[in-house]
Amino acid sequence: MSMLEAAHENDIDLEGACEGSLACSTCHVIVMDMEQYNKLPDPSDEENDMLDLAFGLTETSRLGCQIIAKSELEGLRLAIPAATRNFAVDGFKPKPH
Repeated sequence: MSMLEAAHENDIDLEGACEGSLACSTCHVIVMDMEQYNKLPDPSDEENDMLDLAFGLTETSRLGCQIIAKSELEGLRLAIPAATRNFAVDGFKPKPH
């Protein structure tokens, strides 16, 4: 189960507009402890691309849909940024190339 799924099951307000398909950054979370952050697998290129769009990006930012609950992550603390960037809702209109 991902942190995004766990948040939704526990009524935690973590958006996840793309439903975990790596097409947005609305499930951006901040891992609060560098030691715990270092236990996570490295983010994929796709995740990094989406994180580049995230509001309030930090050194320990990840997408909640990409953090999978495992026993070695017990005690993991995450912070949810104060805002998200949801281009589909915020009026972003892509321009043709």
